[in-house]
Amino acid sequence: MRKKLFFQFFAITFLSVVLMFVCGIIAVNLNSKEMMRERLAEETQLACELVNEEGDFENFAKYENNSAFRVTIMDLDGTVLYETDTKSPLENHVDRAEVKYALEGKPQTVERYSETFGYNMTYYAMKTTLSDNSEVIVRLAVKSSQITEYFNLAIPIMVIVLVVALIVSLILAELFSRKFSNKFVEVGQSLRSLNASCYEPIKTDSSEPELFSILNEINVLNENTHNNMQRIADEQQKLMTVLENVSQGIVAIDADKKVLFANKSILGLFSAEPNVIGKEFVYLIDDMALYEKISRHLGDDYASEYEYKGNQISVVIRRIADENVASIVILSDVTQEKAMAKQKSDFFANASHELKTPVTVMQGLSEILLEKETIDEGSKKQIERIHKESMRLGSLISDMLKLSKLERGEEVEVAYSNVNLKEVAEEVVAELSGEIAEKNLAVTINGAGVISAESKKIYELIENLCSNAVHYNKPNGKIDILITEDEETVSIKVSDTGIGIEKEHLPRLCERFYRVDKSHSKKTGGTGLGLAIVKHICVLYNAKLSIESDFGLGTSVTVSFHK
Repeated sequence: MRKKLFFQFFAITFLSVVLMFVCGIIAVNLNSKEMMRERLAEETQLACELVNEEGDFENFAKYENNSAFRVTIMDLDGTVLYETDTKSPLENHVDRAEVKYALEGKPQTVERYSETFGYNMTYYAMKTTLSDNSEVIVRLAVKSSQITEYFNLAIPIMVIVLVVALIVSLILAELFSRKFSNKFVEVGQSLRSLNASCYEPIKTDSSEPELFSILNEINVLNENTHNNMQRIADEQQKLMTVLENVSQGIVAIDADKKVLFANKSILGLFSAEPNVIGKEFVYLIDDMALYEKISRHLGDDYASEYEYKGNQISVVIRRIADENVASIVILSDVTQEKAMAKQKSDFFANASHELKTPVTVMQGLSEILLEKETIDEGSKKQIERIHKESMRLGSLISDMLKLSKLERGEEVEVAYSNVNLKEVAEEVVAELSGEIAEKNLAVTINGAGVISAESKKIYELIENLCSNAVHYNKPNGKIDILITEDEETVSIKVSDTGIGIEKEHLPRLCERFYRVDKSHSKKTGGTGLGLAIVKHICVLYNAKLSIESDFGLGTSVTVSFHK
């Protein structure tokens, strides 16, 4: 860069100096000629002043045979009256250009080749009047080479000036190139320091406003870039700290199945070395069956479980729409969670089963007592309350047993059949007709659709959806059951005009015993397990469950089954 600047600056300076030198030579040459012409004209005029009569012609005798200077006097018809060059023939000069100019009264210098002397001469002629009133022409001529003598004297001085100018140009070019190259070096050092995260600004000098403005703008840009890079680096460090310390094993894989990132958890899970980054994914996992399982689903959204060395591993694959990262695989050891869930499920099932018998006894005894006519009204009301609560408790225990079976995966392998959703919905509405009539609800069933499933499970699903729509509806409200079918799915949507649900409660509606309004749920007699049962049935059939609700206006629950 410095050499390039040096040669460019020197070339510009050199061309400028040479151009000025050439122009100077031309100017000096033209000026010297002009000076000699003016001098020749002045001397010719002076010679005219010296000639008053013919006897004055001899005043020029000292110039006879002078090869550098020549005086000629002639009459108006061109006849030579006097010539300092006595050897030359005295031919008529009327046809000479300088003589013609003099006769016209417009004297001019004329340069031409002299046959007499054999070299170029410069002539100047003027017409003058003698004392006897006769007119003659006085012509002076000088050797043209004399005109260039001044020019020749000036050339050495100009050459010296040229050499000095070139030397100065070299020095200035060196100083200029060094100065600017140093600035570029400083800019490069500043950029390298920016890249190395140890930013150093460029030194600026306000004595050069234009350069100062540019360098100052670069400093501002570099500083902003440095701050942004530092902020991004801090965020990346925080993210890496989080990823490295989460309990789940996380690995990022590109389209060629090469590992782009692997945190400590996944390296520890498979006892892999940190240098696995950049290698094929197979070098990370030491279980070929698990490797094949993951490889088959790379590029897709996938979730499953796998038993690895006696532990239960949750496998989650997420497809990433990025040109560098194809998939992210998340592996979690869920052995303890599965064991705890099993214990809870076992306790849930055992408790439900153990409670079923005493509750049934309570229901039977309360029914027997209610049949007796000898019981007073006060006692009868208390017994009716006991019967009602035992029935509610029995319904709760029944739902708990259903949910427990669904969670434990019992009765999954049953005979599937074609289930007509509209017929099941009509059957459920008929079952709930008493409660529907009590609230004076208007129920409509539209559409049709058939799925392949176990009819009992589908009945439980629709029964829970419709039961909630009845329990949480307003008097004189509506329930719309819409069944739709397209090429890929069969959906059933149950909408009501009930009390609705606030938005913050929607994510937790499918949790067991979760209640939005405990006081209202108690009045309606809900168990808090209906949507939990619906959720597990949806999982069983890989169906999609969605809930929409406007508080105070109603709720819509949609279940979509894949064909």
